[in-house]
Amino acid sequence: MNSKLDLVVVIPESEEGRRSFDRLVKAAEDLFSQQGYRSTTIKDIAQSAGLSVGAFYIYFRSKYQIYVYIMQSFALRLQNYLDSRAGKITGDLIERQVEYIMEFIGFAYKNPACYNLIFESLYIDRDLFLQYYYQYAQRYVPALTKSRALPEGMDPMLWSFINMGIGNFIGLKVLAENDAGPEQMEKIRQTLRILLHSGLSKAEEE
Repeated sequence: MNSKLDLVVVIPESEEGRRSFDRLVKAAEDLFSQQGYRSTTIKDIAQSAGLSVGAFYIYFRSKYQIYVYIMQSFALRLQNYLDSRAGKITGDLIERQVEYIMEFIGFAYKNPACYNLIFESLYIDRDLFLQYYYQYAQRYVPALTKSRALPEGMDPMLWSFINMGIGNFIGLKVLAENDAGPEQMEKIRQTLRILLHSGLSKAEEE
């Protein structure tokens, strides 16, 4: 089955075309995040971008297509960011894993729109939502390997989903509290160290 995330969008080659394209994408991203996919019309997107509805259809066939393109862009931006950070993460296995999750949380805090758009996709198209996370997990594996944050004997995809779950929901907490200050981030870092180093086994021993 072809992934819906592989929906082809042709990027304009001309400078003017690319500017119009980028304005439409930015307008759609803001509107989808602020008022939701279903409440946003193509006319809204075009007007917000300062363009005509006809200009919208030069670049995109539908509202769904631009939505999928934005999800693709989020995934690519996150992958590129984590790839760029992977080689700079040092320390033992636990420390590398902790810092990898912290990098994800930092990215999520700086890109809050991704939560609204991606979570809403579950109600727009369930297959799209699932494909996003499966593809993200697959892309996550090479970066985990590169940063040597994949424990020996651990199934790569399962470990990828575990990391996504931890990062996703701690990131959601940080966003909800609007607090990514040094004290908060260090508390998260220390909690992750305890979890990854001792886990539930230490609690059982006590």
